Amino acid sequence: MTKIKLIVEKNKDGYWGSIDKYPSVFSSGDSIEELVENTQEAVEIYFESISKPIVNLKIELVMDIQQFFEVNAFINITSLAGRIGMNPSLLRQYSKGIKFPSLDQVRKIENAIKQIGKELVNTELQPA
Repeated sequence: MTKIKLIVEKNKDGYWGSIDKYPSVFSSGDSIEELVENTQEAVEIYFESISKPIVNLKIELVMDIQQFFEVNAFINITSLAGRIGMNPSLLRQYSKGIKFPSLDQVRKIENAIKQIGKELVNTELQPA
């Protein structure tokens, strides 16, 4: 499996992404899903152009804290801060780019988000 890290940016026109490992490969889309699809196609075209077909491509999204909260505006910052044991006001400042977290703080936030993701994946809903 080939893993590629897609650096995601959000702007007024949608999303765009680039791949550090392959600077000539970049893409855009109106949604994250469209960005990922377009990037996958761009990577495949790039590898075809160098006569090296690619199989089992996995694209991992990379974004800074501010971009993450812009893309995922539905996340309740107060609740997330409570899970981490962080002051909600501080997390809000990180999310708006007013303050910038240390690497340790970024890892705490990332771990909490990944834990929530695991919990959601393992949740099954049923009718009441």
